[in-house]
This record gives sequence, structure tokens and C-alpha cells, in this order.
Amino acid sequence: MIKIENLCKTFRTTEVETIALNNVNLEVNEKEFVAIMGPSGCGKSTLLNILGLLDNPTSGNYYLDNKEVGHLKEKDRTNVRKGSIGFVFQSFNLIDELNVFENVELPLTYLNIPAEERKKRVTEILSRMNISHRAKHYPQQLSGGQQQRVAIARA
Repeated sequence: MIKIENLCKTFRTTEVETIALNNVNLEVNEKEFVAIMGPSGCGKSTLLNILGLLDNPTSGNYYLDNKEVGHLKEKDRTNVRKGSIGFVFQSFNLIDELNVFENVELPLTYLNIPAEERKKRVTEILSRMNISHRAKHYPQQLSGGQQQRVAIARA
């Protein structure tokens, strides 16, 4: 039913390269039940996005019902999703064009809090949420768990 071979996913920007999946192999047969577990940032959401045909792998193969689907064009992925895949989304409403620091800072800006005070508050909450090391990253460069912590920090 599902087979992935040497699956890799790398996210690149001009400043950062993040390896989200590195040569992952997995086989799920019909009627099997599988749980994907691991710590925040280990690639769970990235893997699920690829399995749900919401994203393509950088390399490797993804077979769904014995058909290679990992590198389909968007139109073809949409057709496969419509007929073969159900997906429940986890959404945190982060703004893609803003980095982590800016996403957390945004509501403070709307409250007219001075810049220095905003910086202090954002730095403190990012530290408390153990996400300071991702302050300059954008939402698409984060795992689902990391995005969740940013959303909590912003709230």
C-alpha cells in the first residue's frame, strides 16, 4: 500500500539548509496501522506532508498502491489525493512571510508596545518555549511541533 525508499527532504533558503528527512525507508501494508512518533523537529510532519502528497521529496521514491507518486506534478497529486488519501490538517495560522521572531512580535506591534520592550518580550518567550534557535527561520522551515510552539508563544 505505502512504500518509501531512501526518502530525503531538504529545505533550502539563501541562508539555511535544513535536512528534514534523510534516507527514510518504510513499508505499510494493507490493513496495517502505523503511528509516527518522535521528538519535535525530527521530520514527522514533513513525512506526513509527503505521504499526503502535499509536498514532493527532494529524492527517493514513494509508492502508493505500487505506483510511484513521490514526484508527480501538482495536478496529478491532486487527482491521487482526491481518490486515495484523507488528510487532517494541523494549522497554526503563522504568517509564511514572517520569521519566527516577527510572527511572535506581530501582536505586540498592534498593541503599540515600544520596539525595545517587544524585543525583550519576544526573546523571553522564545527562550521559555525552547525555540530561540529558530528565531530567524520561517514557518515552512519548522516542524509541526516547532510551529505549534511559535503559535503558543505568539498567543
